[in-house]
Amino acid sequence: MKRTALTWTLLLSLLGLSLALAHGGHAHFGGHAHFGVFPAWYSAAQAERGRALSLRQCAACHGPRLEGRYAPPLAGPRFLARWGGCTAEELARYVAARMPQGRAGTLKEAEVLDLLAFILQSNGYPAGTRDLEPGFLPQIWILGNPG
Repeated sequence: MKRTALTWTLLLSLLGLSLALAHGGHAHFGGHAHFGVFPAWYSAAQAERGRALSLRQCAACHGPRLEGRYAPPLAGPRFLARWGGCTAEELARYVAARMPQGRAGTLKEAEVLDLLAFILQSNGYPAGTRDLEPGFLPQIWILGNPG
């Protein structure tokens, strides 16, 4: 069992490294506690815009730190268990079509991207220097919680 977990961890780390190198030639180490290597898909400024938007539009249901209140969490093990194995594009489509509650479909594309940056940050993905763009979304896999 431990050998299988180690093999998966190494494979995912290599995948992350290859994606990082394909994404501008930079590998970013650290960030997520379980997997070690993630490319930086969003900027810290974009995640901050997403945090501010989340406080206005999402916190009543999802909590100020995305911990979940009346709606499921958008960060942590329960979020990763639900969305692990999906792409950020799938999550973006869901958010764009179904959120915010009672006003579904009213978020602009830039707002959805800012929220996704905040969600990525809240789940341990490191920030980089460029904002998250729609073309990146199919390349970003949400990795499930291994434990």
